[in-house]
Amino acid sequence: MSSHAYWSIAGAGSAALLLAGCPIPIPPGYDRDSRENVAATAPVAIKAGETTREDVLMLLGEPDVVAIDESWIAYASTYTSGGLAVLVAAGSGAGVVGTANMRYRRLIIEFDPLGATTALVFESKRCFEYGAVALNNNPNSQGIGSKPCLDAQGRDIPSKLHLPAMRE
Repeated sequence: MSSHAYWSIAGAGSAALLLAGCPIPIPPGYDRDSRENVAATAPVAIKAGETTREDVLMLLGEPDVVAIDESWIAYASTYTSGGLAVLVAAGSGAGVVGTANMRYRRLIIEFDPLGATTALVFESKRCFEYGAVALNNNPNSQGIGSKPCLDAQGRDIPSKLHLPAMRE
């Protein structure tokens, strides 16, 4: 088969898949489990050596992640700027393929043994994420997709920042 014929068949197949699918816009907004109060920068109200753990809790609320020894806490948000999913049905099966533009923010606050703030670490990352899932009656069916560019659950914090383990 010539390369021209191959590309013609591949192009026709891609167009048929897109035309056979039902595009579904992914609206902008915070993920349903995400907090919305992690600002674009570290809060100026939190100062190392001055702000206490209680001050931080009153300002930001209950943290998303806490160290076993309470020497650090973390807050995270996950926001999508929008994206597109395509629902494709074939025969008795169906699937969804999608991509979204994501923004992650995470604020990690460290404390001394008396509860005073010693350090703030602010992280913000943007990335495109993709995923696919088969829609069928199999309860063991799992989707595939890209990993988040920042772990909102904070599982990487202890090893990344050499801090004590987090509570499970």
